[in-house]
Amino acid sequence: MENEALFKLSYGLYVTGVKTENGFGGSCVDSIAQISHGDPPRVAFGSMNQNFTTESIRKSGEFTLSVLGQDVDPLVIANFGFQSARDPAVSKWNNVNNTLMDGIPVLDGAIAQIKLSVEEIILYDTHTLFLAAVKSAKFGESDAKPLLYSEYLAGWKDKVFAAFGQYKKDRADQT
Repeated sequence: MENEALFKLSYGLYVTGVKTENGFGGSCVDSIAQISHGDPPRVAFGSMNQNFTTESIRKSGEFTLSVLGQDVDPLVIANFGFQSARDPAVSKWNNVNNTLMDGIPVLDGAIAQIKLSVEEIILYDTHTLFLAAVKSAKFGESDAKPLLYSEYLAGWKDKVFAAFGQYKKDRADQT
């Protein structure tokens, strides 16, 4: 099977926000789809089973999504994608401008911010599928076009790795 064919599916890039036992966590994700326009609208979100974010969403039953635009700083993607809030020394939300949406952080520079409540959880071999109701949604500060996962793979990935390398170097220089 040519699994890379699945990269031809369209995905955006998002940052999740979630309450944890010690504050807040989150991750950079791409597996989001709106599945209904009902009242309330509903979203499906696939999250890797071993991620701390997944564990935290299971415990809290709620999370936020910040929709990333093409103007996002590559460090935002690295910050939420390359380190885990399971490590008590990692405080991802302290590294970015954010506000609370019903008690859970969202990125200030996002193009949209959405608060969700989990209604159903389906466990698969590698991922957990969260079916969630939209509790609130609003436009963010940016009016950029959404950043697609295919664009990340095609040109952003190198910028994100470089930004994270610089971030790690700067942190090492401070100690």
